[in-house]
Amino acid sequence: MKKTDFIVIALIILFSVLTLKDLFIPGFYTSHDGIHQIVRLYYFDKLMHDGQFPPRYVGNLLYGFGYPLFSFSYQMPWFFGEPLHFAGLSVIDSVKMTFLVTYVLSGIAMFIFQKKVFGTLPAIVGTVVYQYAPYRFSNIFVRAAIGDATSFIFPPLFFLAIYMIKKGKKISGKWISLSALSIAGLLLSHAMVFFLFIICIGIYFILSYLFVPNKKLFLVSFISIGFLASGLSAYYFFPSLIERNYTVFASIFGPEFVGNTFLSIKDLIYSPWGYGMMNAKEGAMSLQVGIGQWLSVIAGFIGLIWLSLRRNLSNKEKLLRGEAFIFLVIFIFSVFLMLPLSLFLWKLISRFAIVDFTWRVLPVTVLAASYLAGFLSSVVHGREFFAFLLVLITLYAVRNDTRINQVQNWSMPFYLSLESTTNQNDEYTPQWVRSDLLKPGLPKVEFSGNNAVIDIKDMKSNYISLAENASQSGILQINRVYYPGWVAYVNGRQAQINYKDNGFMKLRVAAGRNLVEAKFMETPLRKISDILSIISLLVASYLIIRYRKT
Repeated sequence: MKKTDFIVIALIILFSVLTLKDLFIPGFYTSHDGIHQIVRLYYFDKLMHDGQFPPRYVGNLLYGFGYPLFSFSYQMPWFFGEPLHFAGLSVIDSVKMTFLVTYVLSGIAMFIFQKKVFGTLPAIVGTVVYQYAPYRFSNIFVRAAIGDATSFIFPPLFFLAIYMIKKGKKISGKWISLSALSIAGLLLSHAMVFFLFIICIGIYFILSYLFVPNKKLFLVSFISIGFLASGLSAYYFFPSLIERNYTVFASIFGPEFVGNTFLSIKDLIYSPWGYGMMNAKEGAMSLQVGIGQWLSVIAGFIGLIWLSLRRNLSNKEKLLRGEAFIFLVIFIFSVFLMLPLSLFLWKLISRFAIVDFTWRVLPVTVLAASYLAGFLSSVVHGREFFAFLLVLITLYAVRNDTRINQVQNWSMPFYLSLESTTNQNDEYTPQWVRSDLLKPGLPKVEFSGNNAVIDIKDMKSNYISLAENASQSGILQINRVYYPGWVAYVNGRQAQINYKDNGFMKLRVAAGRNLVEAKFMETPLRKISDILSIISLLVASYLIIRYRKT
């Protein structure tokens, strides 16, 4: 990298800190999901200290009866937040700084991508359009949607790698690895955002394949990316996909969710800044694409026409023209997905995946607008004036969007007391659990007989140890929700766990003194998935190191 690049990256960091300065105000702030995020990082950290890696089952959630939160909920934000907490920041400050760190990294990723494609000045313009889209600040200051916010890091890296693959004349292990790591990072950031990006990446692949000179290389590269990305994310993806059938998720998020969150063109062009939920009377959050972003697309379309009318284009100009056309199509399609006209398509999509908000596709919209901004800045005459004007308009349009609403000076115990599962609908509760029994205040362990002495020696998220002594045999009920992976031992011998009548773990014990242990372990499916991820990570690392100069 050149000295200029380091200066630009330093400016990205500086302006990010200034833009998100409200994150440095003590305490947290009112938001839609902020409480969820604080509690999730707290328990993610607790599971790590319990030796549960990868984290899956939280023993203290669901009123203290246990809940498989991290088997399904995103994990990538906490891989940024946990080191910050380990370094000495509180959980609350670690969540806020995760927003800042991921925001900075997304800007650097976009700059590196567009610098490689267009050059320094267009990359600066494209990065500003990417970083200063209204939706970025809705995610941070209104929704506190840390998964959505983290997801912005990875698409620029993916498309950088694909651009280099399209330029190359042979298969590149380095760029295939970067693409796969980006796809895996996107999935681990937010599964729903990942799914919407995959749809648009499918469009990108089809349109690229029609015009790319070396179709075989392009096809083989994409297939390799798919396999490697599947392996990298296997530890999370395969268990979450298969084990979701164990939960009440499908009965809560069904087809009735489709079509409830469409926007109008007016909303996408301009909607007032507010802090409430969608359509809230007191002032709903803004879901506009952004004035600077719309101008980028319109001007990019004009630039595309102008470039198409020129003769004797260089190979690079032809490649840029093709890429710009694809991103224009992706932008139009992403906008279409947020309009009521797309209802028929969402009904089809709902057969394969549930996306709660149609406007979750806005990261795709912002990405496409950012690319078109960089494209136009690289092909038009008078680019310096255009760059200055577009940057000025983009920054001015979000001048009121970078503030928190109100401060919450709450303690960590109070945050923990507010959450049952960190999911609004407790949708990952196992199907076999009787919800009427989930009441605070139940003893940790119960015995069916009389006069039993129970001594709980240790109780962690993934390990329970106790001694039980009774004059008669009976049923020992550990009031912890059973989930596949729990294995119990009585006096060193594995015992059968009965759970189907109410969801708690029941063991038959003999009269006398019994030593009981219960361990949460990886199932065969999870073990295979873990091994796949480890092997894939080693392969990706080797390819990047081996072919780092290609």
